[in-house]
Amino acid sequence: MELYSSIFTRKSTRNFTSTPLPDSKLKEIEAFIETVKPLIPAAKITYKLVGPEGVKGMGVPKAPHYFLIYGEEQQLRNTCAGFLFQYAELFLYSQGYATRWVGMIKPKESDADFIIGMAFGEPKEPAIRSLADFDRKPMKEISEGKDSRIEAARLAPSGLNGQPWYFIAKNGAIFVYRQKKINGLPGMMYKLTDLDVGIALCHLAVATEESGKEFEFLLSKGAPAAPDGFVYLGTVK
Repeated sequence: MELYSSIFTRKSTRNFTSTPLPDSKLKEIEAFIETVKPLIPAAKITYKLVGPEGVKGMGVPKAPHYFLIYGEEQQLRNTCAGFLFQYAELFLYSQGYATRWVGMIKPKESDADFIIGMAFGEPKEPAIRSLADFDRKPMKEISEGKDSRIEAARLAPSGLNGQPWYFIAKNGAIFVYRQKKINGLPGMMYKLTDLDVGIALCHLAVATEESGKEFEFLLSKGAPAAPDGFVYLGTVK
């Protein structure tokens, strides 16, 4: 698995073939998800793997498979969901498949615990890009202090490409903050900035593991003051 290198070339797509993945590959993907250590030990995030017949919603890309992601009300629920399923996205990409987070998707059967969906399958065209093709904020706008792992988080995908995160690197730790809301009219309707930070935290975790260290996320006190418009979420060791 090349999860770390996938961060620097992955690209979302709306254009999938209709060819389903083999059952053996779907089982392999589900087995991988079971191996991912949750962001918070007590987090209870579940999912359903469905085909096109199991989803509805405007603007949903046509794909052979979808993850429908759920979670009971709990601490940092959406952040934990983003963290877990960005691992799934990187795994799929490392296997030659493509994905897309889909905020407008809904399960055919309504469920109050539903959070978000993800489409995946074989791409119609290569879902790959160079580092120069990423449309991301410069490091100085999303962080202060120095830690090489932050570059991986900077490249994380996010709803509306809002990039609603901020990192302060200090004394070997990375303090993580979430923007309360994305600016502008679209941001008034978007409610998943906490999930987006979970996606970025996954990239931080993969970068930490790539360096040979164990990723640790703490809900601790004593963090530097949050920048204006942000709230503190936790600390990465």
